[in-house]
Amino acid sequence: MEVLYLTYGIPSIILTLFFLIFLNRNEFKYSFYRIVQCDLIVNVFCFLNGWFSRFCKWTFTAPMMLVVYENFYFAFHLNQFSINFFYNLQSVSVIIMSVHRLSASEFIKANEFWTRRYLPIYSITVTTFVCFNLFVYLSDWTRPLRYDDLAKVFVSVPAEATKSALWSRIFYWMSLTYFSVILFINILTIISIKTRYNKKSASEKTRRMMINLTLITSINSSIFFVVFIWQSVGKSIMELQTYMASMYVLSDSMTLLLPYMLLVFDRNVRKALAKTIGSKAVWLARSLGTDSSLMRNTSVINVISTKST
Repeated sequence: MEVLYLTYGIPSIILTLFFLIFLNRNEFKYSFYRIVQCDLIVNVFCFLNGWFSRFCKWTFTAPMMLVVYENFYFAFHLNQFSINFFYNLQSVSVIIMSVHRLSASEFIKANEFWTRRYLPIYSITVTTFVCFNLFVYLSDWTRPLRYDDLAKVFVSVPAEATKSALWSRIFYWMSLTYFSVILFINILTIISIKTRYNKKSASEKTRRMMINLTLITSINSSIFFVVFIWQSVGKSIMELQTYMASMYVLSDSMTLLLPYMLLVFDRNVRKALAKTIGSKAVWLARSLGTDSSLMRNTSVINVISTKST
């Protein structure tokens, strides 16, 4: 499984970082792309944080993490805090993207609002969850991994029974709330787009753009649904190790699929990429042509020089 994680993980995170920069181009002034960039940033940090736990579980990287454990144990505290923090932040980021699509389908000035307010909205969200997860962690509802000297492995350390049960209920109801809100917003968005952007009331270009961007958001949301449902039922129907492996894959899907969805469903992205690749190809061809011309001229000069001597 480690090879599988690396096989899709490395190219996907590179593509994510590429789009994070690429979406700064002038072609992507629409506020939806600012939301996408914020979501990509969250996904990058979420993905990187997840590898800390994986390195602790894998036998060939555990010795390296033992060095971290013995010398920088604060990193384990930070990782445990970040697991809950990024889960909540990633969930709300999906909600923000869904709200953007709903507001864009309902209000004419939605783009202006989001262009001005997306950074304050994300800043407030980050601050809120930093405070919330600090409270959770300082209340000892969750604990970092501990190294078992006898078994020579890192193991999870449960909190006190009452605290653990309380946090499990809170986590479940928060996840259910995220699930319900995302589902409700997406249903409203689909209804709104069908009502407002029909063939008679909007241009084909506008209608197609609204549908495609909403489709990206809906697919992104549906992955969250799958993760939520699998969290509830997966552990009860398979072995723990297999369940954790499947959760890694599903979590990575929620984190890494957005760039691929942009490539498949967003025509603006494909056109901008084609334009960029095309201009680079023209530049390369011209450069090669110039180099070839210089080589020919140099060869002619050499021949003339040889004959004259």
